[in-house]
Amino acid sequence: MYKQAGVLCLLLIPGLLGASNWQPVGPYGGSATAIAIDPSNPKTLLLGARNSLLYRSDDAGESWRRLAFPRHFLGTVSAVAVDPADSRRYYVGISAEHSYYGGVWVSEDAGATWALSEDMQGKSVEAISIWGKDPKVVVAGTRAGVWRTRDGGGKWERISAPWNHEMRVITAVAVDPGNADIIYAGTPHLPWKTVDGGANWKIIHTGMLDDSDVFSIYIDPLRPQTVLASACSGIYRSETAGEKWAKFPGIPASHRRTHVIRLHPEKKNVVYAGTTLGLLKSVNGGAVFRQVNKLHILSMAFDPGNPERIYFATERAGLWRSEDGGETVKAWNQGFVNRKVLTMTAAGGRLYANTIQDGEAGGVYASDDGGRTWELAANGARVGDNHIQSVAGHPSKKEVVFAANERRVLRTLDGGKTWRALALPGRPGATRVGALQVMEDKEALVFLGTSEGLFRSRDLGVTWQAAPLSKAKIPAPVTGLVTAGRRMLVRTAHALYLSEDLGVTWRPLNLLFPTAEVYDLALPEEAGGPILLATAKGLWRSEDDGRTWFQKDEGLVEGTVSAVQYEGGGGRRVWAVQFSRLFESGDGGRSWRMVEGGEIPESNIRSIWAGSQHPGRLFALTPDLGMFYMDLQSLQVHNNERQVSPEL
Repeated sequence: MYKQAGVLCLLLIPGLLGASNWQPVGPYGGSATAIAIDPSNPKTLLLGARNSLLYRSDDAGESWRRLAFPRHFLGTVSAVAVDPADSRRYYVGISAEHSYYGGVWVSEDAGATWALSEDMQGKSVEAISIWGKDPKVVVAGTRAGVWRTRDGGGKWERISAPWNHEMRVITAVAVDPGNADIIYAGTPHLPWKTVDGGANWKIIHTGMLDDSDVFSIYIDPLRPQTVLASACSGIYRSETAGEKWAKFPGIPASHRRTHVIRLHPEKKNVVYAGTTLGLLKSVNGGAVFRQVNKLHILSMAFDPGNPERIYFATERAGLWRSEDGGETVKAWNQGFVNRKVLTMTAAGGRLYANTIQDGEAGGVYASDDGGRTWELAANGARVGDNHIQSVAGHPSKKEVVFAANERRVLRTLDGGKTWRALALPGRPGATRVGALQVMEDKEALVFLGTSEGLFRSRDLGVTWQAAPLSKAKIPAPVTGLVTAGRRMLVRTAHALYLSEDLGVTWRPLNLLFPTAEVYDLALPEEAGGPILLATAKGLWRSEDDGRTWFQKDEGLVEGTVSAVQYEGGGGRRVWAVQFSRLFESGDGGRSWRMVEGGEIPESNIRSIWAGSQHPGRLFALTPDLGMFYMDLQSLQVHNNERQVSPEL
């Protein structure tokens, strides 16, 4: 039976994803966790990702579009499958640290609508296997044992004994292509097998090391007696349907995990192993493996009409495709994105943005067309740090960019080709970076907010000088920096400071409002223009450079304002975000109107950016779907009554 959100089954309409003025612009790529091919139409692919994201391609991966799949940010698409007898039937397994968010979802109309299998709700699903002879027979491995359906996902039953604690967590499943009663299950401690549909199970470990955490099980469809298993202790082959295992001798010695193991569909001696350190390939039955690439592979699939074409779903680098049996690969991620973008900046007309924890394919990205397309400017390996948290560009030189995280500041003078780590000011080993900005007068001024206070550099970060915020010269940890023309606003843990002269002198602002966490600051270029604070208790505004503050935000809903930004180019047009809704003000924040189509369906707007070098353009930065672009020339807005915040 299917379970609805609220009643019987949750139905989602893909059109909801199009009801937005935001256009996705990438950077494309990110973590792809599961790949499946429609056996009847090999050009149709399903690609799953973290944050319960699901994409489909109808052109063999050349372009992707996001399906309106039921999302929860704590879930991961761990398994996807297409019914070989019905191309419109999809199965999706969701795994989650908190099993409540796990389950199996079924679509009978090619992803237009989805139904949650009631028996599987709240079960973290790690693997799915469809029986080819009768595709309505599906087996799922979960953190609550092995489950099976005989009616295509309507009714499920547990076929592993609840009292068998060795089979409580199932990491891999495989159904014998000739006999649905023969099922293999991988666990964190060795594989198991049933030959009677789950009535009885036995551990099958002869020849395996006792610490074998099984990640993948594969049955040769032409020779079902041949079974492969990948585990912590190595990769194994059995020619006796699991009764006895032999370890492949040719695996390079290294600390790696093999997430997926496969045989070439036509070349019986060709073996593939997708590992955390790259693709391993053997052409002599596993006697010798060689490393073909360095992709962190989580899932793989062969084109049934052309088995030399292989698709690889990778950690952090998206989908890759090979046309020559894995010898060479190319990224195919146009439209697919699962990235967290933290900050944006402009440098001499070029835009830069940074993603976090993106390894080989992440780091700093650049755009030369106003943000419509993005290219990798520096990956984490080249920068020497995969956790870049902010970027700041030289106002007039597009090749000069700074990147920072809590412990490091890096600089490029050639647009990201090479990077140099800069010495941090303050006490050696004690300085923590909190904010970074670059301003320009007759020379570039780099400002660095740290745990040791505010510092300024006139030589692009080679040397630093303290920039005291008060006459007492007591350093206060700086957590935020905002610039506008010659003006700068600095945030510390308990105060705000304003400078009108490029940071030469500072004045503390009077913060007479209820204590609330400050999420964002907006500073106008002209003196006396409204200063805006986005806080957990709404939007606060000062019209006298911080001497007095008040909360008069007609048109905004009550509650948290997560982001606020002046439109680039001066003036009093301001943008704000509440509960992922976009609002616009033309009078410096006195009154607000909600922008129609200003939400990003099924995602959160983490922050917004509107640089002075690119007026008329607004960008939204998200924690999972990269960046979005909006043309501000023709937007529809409407007045709002004062509202109570919605339940979240």
